[in-house]
Amino acid sequence: MCDNCAFPSEVKEVDVSRHAKLMISLLQDIQANDQRTTMLQLVEKIKVKQKELGSDLKKEEIEQLILQLLLEHVLKEEFQHTAYATNSYIALGPLAKPILQGKKAVKLEICNEHGNKASVRSAKRSLGSSGLELKLDELRKELSSVHGGILPHSILSTQQISLLSSQKPKSLEQLEKVIGKLKTKKYGSQILEQIEKYSDFKPDDQQESGASAAKRSRTKKNLVLVESSEDEA
Repeated sequence: MCDNCAFPSEVKEVDVSRHAKLMISLLQDIQANDQRTTMLQLVEKIKVKQKELGSDLKKEEIEQLILQLLLEHVLKEEFQHTAYATNSYIALGPLAKPILQGKKAVKLEICNEHGNKASVRSAKRSLGSSGLELKLDELRKELSSVHGGILPHSILSTQQISLLSSQKPKSLEQLEKVIGKLKTKKYGSQILEQIEKYSDFKPDDQQESGASAAKRSRTKKNLVLVESSEDEA
């Protein structure tokens, strides 16, 4: 049901040791001035300072790095309790020194979602261009009632229906890339059957012939009106 399953992404490992060193140096300066910083404040400081490195991380990736360093005890959280709230601050942890000295490298796994976002945008542009979305919507409602009344969205999400309509997979392997292994195993044959039926039906040709027929009908009506006006003359 989550985006990670609906649109699987390629994961690449990036060396972010310089960003980690920069983060540790910033925290050293902050603590030397007897100050504190929250996670959001630290992210904003890194966004400004990282331009010196010539390699920019996105805001979400900086947050991901901070969380990773917290789990590895390179950083730590300190809490300040007040009468109304508990504030969390980021501070240097016990394992920060090896990274600062360059004795330990820091790797970060980053998802490459460019291709998937392009697929989603393409699917959204094609939404409503054909009736396959409606057919798949009807199918998921039928399957939901057959499988104990589960939510139709649990079978196929709206985004998945859009992608299926755009890509029209012809095999279980292609379908699995769109809706995942579990859904393909449960509903794959019915979904492919519906897509195949729709492809054989060719509704676009029917719409074109219908439009041509309507045009001919209007032309005939115009001719009748012209002949009528000549008789009256």
